[in-house]
Amino acid sequence: MSTIMYTLEKCVKCLKCIKVCPTGAMTMHDSRIHVDAEKCVNCGACTEICNHLGLQIKGSQLKELNQYDYCVALVPTAIYGDCESLEKISALLGAIKKLGFDEVVDLSRYDGFLYDMNVDFLESENKDVCLISSFCPVVNKLIENKYPMLLSNRVPFEYAAEIAAKKIRREKSESKGNVGIFLLCECIAKLDFAKYPYENESSEIDHAISLADIFPLIIKYLNYGNEMIDINRSGLKFVSTPLFMTNEINRNCIAADGLSKVENILELLEFGQIKNVKYFHLSNCINGCIGGNLLWGNSFDKDLNLEKLMMNTTAEAISLPVKEAYSQRKPKVNIDQRSLQERLEEFAALNKQVEVLPGYDCGACGYPSCRAMAEDIIKGNSKIESCHVLR
Repeated sequence: MSTIMYTLEKCVKCLKCIKVCPTGAMTMHDSRIHVDAEKCVNCGACTEICNHLGLQIKGSQLKELNQYDYCVALVPTAIYGDCESLEKISALLGAIKKLGFDEVVDLSRYDGFLYDMNVDFLESENKDVCLISSFCPVVNKLIENKYPMLLSNRVPFEYAAEIAAKKIRREKSESKGNVGIFLLCECIAKLDFAKYPYENESSEIDHAISLADIFPLIIKYLNYGNEMIDINRSGLKFVSTPLFMTNEINRNCIAADGLSKVENILELLEFGQIKNVKYFHLSNCINGCIGGNLLWGNSFDKDLNLEKLMMNTTAEAISLPVKEAYSQRKPKVNIDQRSLQERLEEFAALNKQVEVLPGYDCGACGYPSCRAMAEDIIKGNSKIESCHVLR
């Protein structure tokens, strides 16, 4: 499911989004942008380059709290990067609770649980197997869409927010009535965790709210109360790439953030061109989750803040059975049911069509490349006359 929403009235047809999309999910037909939900990995590259708000993200609003008897906010650990002390974190959580939530749940203890599980998993796993971090939704979807050969290399753990939501649902439903679980999202990719509006029925999270949307309200209530809480040290390391790759798991490991680096590594891995590396920690956002595209500030200052916070944290990771860490998610992979002969015939037709096109990849036709246009031509969804250069 794509979290990107197109607004025709604000689009100036600059085609920048088409050129910047790493998966070719954006095309233009009939003078409007179309987003292929199957190809979109929710990296946010298109919304960042769209200066006219022609592309926006869609998440739930605070008014949705009125639908429930008891409302819980899942607060991502990455938001703490803006705080220099535990007192500021307490004020921040107090402000979030003032927005109408009955309870705020700190996810750092759940992130710490996954961090510890990850360390143990890497120590026990077969050293001949190259493992890939599974904690970034963008990376996971990118592997499913473009590098399915690497699916078995992913570390098989669930997202921290999902683990927390399941535990809360289990403990609160009987005593609190209709419980609404709201995830506050630090990045665009995590918005589609929710049931509404993304119909993710396998999730225990009811709604996902963009932190960028509620930032002004958080600032407004920042000095109106405190929510006393301690945070977990390993959880802080979990959301920062530089801190994650320290001590316990930095042996024979490589970290990379930013989509271009991630794709480069996945391509090399797919063809077996990287040797003697046991583990890859990959993230779409620079410096990890603290660089989320729905957060404020810069991730470099946040790293320094997290290091200060780590010196004063005492909370232990959440205690859960090991099986709670393992994901039940099934990868969404489209299996080609055609025979080898049929695929070879399509490949030959595609190459023949590519040779006719000019190869400039100018994007004027509404496709990110001549090859992408050729694919639609042989499917009957476009015509050669749509090429502006040939015309």
